[in-house]
Amino acid sequence: LIVDDRSTDRTVEIAEEYAAKDERIRVVRNPENLGLVGNWNRCIEISAGEWIKFVFQDDTLAPTCLEKMMVATKLGKPIIYCRRNFIFEAGTDETSQDFYRTHLSVQNPLSDTVEISARQYAELALQHIGVNFVGEPTSVILHRSVFIQFGSFNPHLIMICDFEFYTRVAIHTGIVQIPEVLANFRVHGSASSAVSRANRHYRGWVLDGVILSHDFAFNTAYVPIRTVARQLQPQIDLAQLFQERAFAAWEIAQRERHLTEFSDFSPHTELEKVSQFYPLILKIVELGALAHLKAKLQIQWDLSILSIKHSLRKILPVTQIKAKIAEFCKVNQKNPNIR
Repeated sequence: LIVDDRSTDRTVEIAEEYAAKDERIRVVRNPENLGLVGNWNRCIEISAGEWIKFVFQDDTLAPTCLEKMMVATKLGKPIIYCRRNFIFEAGTDETSQDFYRTHLSVQNPLSDTVEISARQYAELALQHIGVNFVGEPTSVILHRSVFIQFGSFNPHLIMICDFEFYTRVAIHTGIVQIPEVLANFRVHGSASSAVSRANRHYRGWVLDGVILSHDFAFNTAYVPIRTVARQLQPQIDLAQLFQERAFAAWEIAQRERHLTEFSDFSPHTELEKVSQFYPLILKIVELGALAHLKAKLQIQWDLSILSIKHSLRKILPVTQIKAKIAEFCKVNQKNPNIR
């Protein structure tokens, strides 16, 4: 199944040429551009297979990838992944390469373990919140039943939509790892400005992190992860984590209001858009802002008191005050009206 999301090159023409030669190939063109997550969900909706395997237009699979994944399906788990490598296109800066090699590549968190239980996966997800240690959809195969049981990809996420879905499933079912590199994810070079990179970071990582921590703390699909979080030593307070991330996102939006002078992107606007679907974010922000104001006023009050004390000491040192009090008491000690 080839699903074209309104490409502007010869993709559809080439795909239809192959479909004319092989009846197994089906080509569908979306009536309008659905975007990344929307297109993923569209693919699931119109696919017909028992097992669903995504392959993006610029990624690659090893010749034995599908064969080894289908063998692994016999272990009885509905989600299977293999290890992957990255192909860095020309122009990919060193910072981006380092990011993919480290933050996005918690390679082998369970060494060569093949069958990872639901409990083990939940612990991993809590240890690496938001870090996609499984890999992009090109390195994963999923049984159709998971979409019926756990829903589709979350359209409000930008960067970690795949990790969130894997986690939503695997904390209930467990997951199978094929400890072999059978897929390659292509990373494209970018000539974007520092401002646009900051924008992508805010929307794609900061706000995605807020959404993920919200679901971990409150979404009914994540009851198993909350159970594990309470059992860990030390415990992980997921509600507190959500509060901290929501308030941090608000603080960033406040600091970066000036970016609208150089870009159409507004962190504050993006935060408001996400809050339409996650209204608890703004409630947390309001409470946090009040606490922040209270702390600020307390600091100002303390500084004012210190300033007054300092001024009094300048007028008359404490030692002189004590001496004068002592002298006054001595002189007036026989006067019954003096206390």
